Amino acid sequence: MMDEEQDRISNLSDDVLAHILSFLELRDAFKTMILSKRWEKVWTLTHSINLNNKSCVRRFDQRLSLDKEIRRRTTFINFINGVLFGDNMIFPVKAFTLSYYFGYADFIRHRHSPYLIKWVDAVSTNDLEKFDFSISIDCTFPVLNMPPTLFQCQNLVTLSLESINRVLICFDVLETACLLSLKYLRLVKVRFEEENTLKNLLSGCPVLEELYMEPGDTGFKSIPHFYFISPSLKILRWKREEGFHGYFVVKAPKLEHLHFVEHSMLGFSMSVSPSLVSVVMDIGSSFGHHGHISVKKLFQGISNAQKLEWSTHRTFMANKVELDNLPEFCNLTHLKIGSCQDLYFVSSIIQHSPHLKHLIFDKDHFISGPMTWSPPVPVPPCLVSHLETVEIIAPEGQTSYEIELILYLLHEGKVLKKMIVTPFSCMDLRRKLWESPKTGGCKIVFSDFPAGGTSR
Repeated sequence: MMDEEQDRISNLSDDVLAHILSFLELRDAFKTMILSKRWEKVWTLTHSINLNNKSCVRRFDQRLSLDKEIRRRTTFINFINGVLFGDNMIFPVKAFTLSYYFGYADFIRHRHSPYLIKWVDAVSTNDLEKFDFSISIDCTFPVLNMPPTLFQCQNLVTLSLESINRVLICFDVLETACLLSLKYLRLVKVRFEEENTLKNLLSGCPVLEELYMEPGDTGFKSIPHFYFISPSLKILRWKREEGFHGYFVVKAPKLEHLHFVEHSMLGFSMSVSPSLVSVVMDIGSSFGHHGHISVKKLFQGISNAQKLEWSTHRTFMANKVELDNLPEFCNLTHLKIGSCQDLYFVSSIIQHSPHLKHLIFDKDHFISGPMTWSPPVPVPPCLVSHLETVEIIAPEGQTSYEIELILYLLHEGKVLKKMIVTPFSCMDLRRKLWESPKTGGCKIVFSDFPAGGTSR
């Protein structure tokens, strides 16, 4: 009985043991082969390769000879080659995760790194279900071109390509991809030169649900248009804070969540999605040199959202006629305003959001500049029947026109229940709110944190 209890795990089936080992990094799973003859081949049944080479990397502040580092790197490379091509080959590979750091030894010993592309090509079969590849570097190194076979894996569900330091990964899909099972796609600091690559990639992903793209400083400079066209996409996230100039077109009828950070765009249009829930827009433009963004196109596609977070950088050139003709945000109940230079723009969104319940001015919600405040006419419908909470988070305090807007909301909010002011140290606003007459039973809360504070 004691002997049986001491080694019950070895009596489990190969499938169960392989599943357990699949959660380990491959080199740790490999070490289990020395436990007993029963375990010699179990690690090869995992169908999963999870590797990180940081343990054999010499950082520049460590005392390790270059020759020794090269030997460690060579051992690591030979191990992977053995797993993919040797007698102890893992086949088929269903999950491939590789986090690779390039040090000086790689530059000296394997300057062009053909082995990396060889590994990717080897696992790019119809058995592959997950592919997660990240790379970082401390020295000069050429861009890695992903093989086209990677974009023909019909059972691939998750695909992630990431460069840590700078753009190191490049690919072009010149023909339609064939990623029939792909649901999650993540591209961080990758580059492609052909404008049709994104179109071809997305058109070959008929069940794609989530797309995250963060191009970095040097990706896509030569591409003027980005087309996000997908009949199945539910979540789209784009993040770029550096100087890329381009037009963005989104056609995703099932889109539920849009998170879009782009500080130098030329234009944006989006088709209406009936299922749209939340939108985060943190945008800037190159108006002074490249033209004018159509406010109608910008808002038409997102007007169906239930939650909206809005920030603009540089001058948001929207004239009064455009703002007066904004589409109605009939489903909008939560609105957060970040950086913005146009008070009339803020008033227009509130005016066109009849069912707004919660309004937040977050942090540096207005960039200082020559602005005036005029109360909207007529009074926005949401102030009469729906707006319940207003929160002001502004560490630098408020200017006079911002205070006028806040007092206006307090006075005209017929069903307003709570106004939260953070931080507590905004003495001028605090005094005016304290003295201002209020409609109904609105509670004013002063706090150093949004969650609590003193109240009146």
